[in-house]
Amino acid sequence: MLDDDAAILRLVTTLLRRAGYGVDIATKGAQAIHALERKPYAVVLLDIMMPTEGGMTVIRHLREHDPELLKRVLLLTGMPESALRSVREGVAGVVHKPFDAEELIEAVKKAAA
Repeated sequence: MLDDDAAILRLVTTLLRRAGYGVDIATKGAQAIHALERKPYAVVLLDIMMPTEGGMTVIRHLREHDPELLKRVLLLTGMPESALRSVREGVAGVVHKPFDAEELIEAVKKAAA
């Protein structure tokens, strides 16, 4: 999971671990890319609204180096749907902040399937 908000990182990590998922976190795009290159992930959650090296950095990397994994990416964002059209191409889905816990877990289950 990539996010720059410590509260969101704690919340999502707690929710997903309670649902039985393992969670690795990154606070910068380069950290996330490094983790993705070292081990396989069933689902990748990305915040795309970060000051630097956010989810867009990871999406560009995946489009070039691992388009299959891009199909299991969930975007976590507060951006309006109209602003997401080009970004969401090829990804599993979008979870809008603020999100419901069940909505997040269902989105992860669907992306992992």
